[in-house]
Amino acid sequence: MKRIGSLKLGGEVFLAPMADYTNIAFRTLCREYGAAMVYTELISAKAIAVKSGKTFKMMETNSKERPIALQLFGNNPDDFGKAVKIAEKMGERKKSDEPNFTFDAYDLNCGCSVPKALKGKYGVALMEKPKLVGEIISEMRSKTKKPVMLKMRLGYKTETFLEVAEEAEKAGALAIALHPRLGTEDYSEKAKWEKIKELKKSTKMPVIGNGNIAIPADVLEMKKETGCDFEMIGRAAVGNAFLFRQASALLKGANVLVKYRKETFVEGKRFLELINGFKLGVNDAKPYFIGTARGFEGAAEARNAFALAKSLEKIEEIFNKNFG
Repeated sequence: MKRIGSLKLGGEVFLAPMADYTNIAFRTLCREYGAAMVYTELISAKAIAVKSGKTFKMMETNSKERPIALQLFGNNPDDFGKAVKIAEKMGERKKSDEPNFTFDAYDLNCGCSVPKALKGKYGVALMEKPKLVGEIISEMRSKTKKPVMLKMRLGYKTETFLEVAEEAEKAGALAIALHPRLGTEDYSEKAKWEKIKELKKSTKMPVIGNGNIAIPADVLEMKKETGCDFEMIGRAAVGNAFLFRQASALLKGANVLVKYRKETFVEGKRFLELINGFKLGVNDAKPYFIGTARGFEGAAEARNAFALAKSLEKIEEIFNKNFG
């Protein structure tokens, strides 16, 4: 069984944190399909520190999705310390099968490259300040016994990932995920897997490889090419949690199941059950269902219909029409 610090993991393929995607329903779905660990959406350390009710709602978890990491963004070490301390207390206060606030690890985001992150000097902007990353990690570590990790890019405009990794490791980080693109590069640029290999050779921390995983074979190829300890799937899992089942089977040398229309239907129905069970709304469901609409005749029309849907009932109607 693999570990990150004291955290035991039943597999090695993670669900990447994605804003507007990795809500409690989608995380739970991916865990049911074999994701070894999941992450929350990006959550502001400062918002937790000032006890924002809206932010607390985003932090809700449930026992079926564990292990789960709380991914935090910001640039003030004190905010991160306060956020982790508050999260730890919240986790102690409520433990049940109902939505709670229990986390198994904490993760610092050093990879988000949207304009808002650059303006706010968080996310990939932190890659220009390795010492600050170390200070944030150190502050987080001082407030919890659980693993503290980080997710980063190669750098903002130039490569600084080795310097950042060094500072993070010295500060006590126990794992590091690398999305091997610069902050100025979009997804049209091929992820540089050789940089994951370079990071793996330079650190004693477990390395999580991320980027350009689209099919099960990509997971095995990344592992072989880079020597990474874990692999992380992001956009390819949206509308396709079945990918975790396939990837896990491939890594174990087992038969990889083919995903037919029936499997897509079963998966989508389960996601709707989770959306309703957690009392989420139509906008929480849309991104997943838009993701299902690809690779078949009429997919563009279905995507547009999902995007325009005003209710969960309409979402289900469109889904049944295309996959039922």
